Amino acid sequence: MFTKATFGLAVILATASGTLAATKTHNAPVNRDVYSVYNHEGAYVGTDPDLNVRFELNRDWTRGR
Repeated sequence: MFTKATFGLAVILATASGTLAATKTHNAPVNRDVYSVYNHEGAYVGTDPDLNVRFELNRDWTRGR
C-alpha cells in the first residue's frame, strides 16, 4: 500500500513539474515606431529608446529651423 501511494505521488509530482516547466512567456515584438521622432511636417528626425534623447532630437530639430 505504501509503495503504491509513493509511486502515485511521484507520478503526480512529475506531471506537475513537467507542466510548469512547459509554461512559456510570450514576448511581443517591440514596435520601433514608438521610438521614432517625426517633426510637425511628418519628416523623420531620428530614433532612440530613451525618452530624453527623443526629446533632444525633437528640440534640436526645432532650434535649427
